[in-house]
Amino acid sequence: MTSTVFGYDHIMMRAEYRTPDPHSHLAVHFISGLDGPVHCVVSGDSFDADAVFIASDVVHTAYAETGDMLVFLFDTAGSIAEEAQKQYLCGRPYFCGDKETVEKLRKIWKNNPPAQADSLITQLLGLDTVGNTLRDERISQVLEYLRSLDEVPEDITAQLCAKVCLSPSRLSHLFKENVGISLHRYLAMDKMRKGYIHFQKYGNITEASMRAGFDSPSHFAATCKRMFGISFSEFVKGSE
Repeated sequence: MTSTVFGYDHIMMRAEYRTPDPHSHLAVHFISGLDGPVHCVVSGDSFDADAVFIASDVVHTAYAETGDMLVFLFDTAGSIAEEAQKQYLCGRPYFCGDKETVEKLRKIWKNNPPAQADSLITQLLGLDTVGNTLRDERISQVLEYLRSLDEVPEDITAQLCAKVCLSPSRLSHLFKENVGISLHRYLAMDKMRKGYIHFQKYGNITEASMRAGFDSPSHFAATCKRMFGISFSEFVKGSE
């Protein structure tokens, strides 16, 4: 059974995620085997690891010989990816996690529902810094309003500006300062999140994409592929 959780600038998913052909995309990875090591080929290096961070735009492939993997994809526009670069990658194409941390991660996954495990694992890895930041009340209102919507309409920026009495440029600046990701990228992520929720409810990608505010199912699929380098089917595989 595949489990997928959308954070504000990342996705956590449990899946086979077998990608035999090397590829690259604009997301920082954290991959951990849930039952054993992960076989990786990154930037020409072949190795096994209990967990690995992989930098953005680096050619790689990874899969678990036994069991599933836990895969985090951190949007490079967000502060979680920035923190992962600072703490772990430090300019390198990849960094292997230590076994003690991975054992703690596996226990967290085993003993908690996916949404709670997502939060606890980012804390374990020291990547939860944005969540500890006190936000401007206007940005809190924006986030609360977005969460209340079933779709992201075309005029959403105008709606948000009117709601908090800010100009588009000021709202954009304040949002990035408080949330750690641009408003534009957050809205794209939120639309993906809503699309996935609608897909779970209706079981139809056309219905899901239109209800979330996408122009078409192909736009929905292309946005997923562009943002995270994986097809939408990876999110829903095994969830039926």
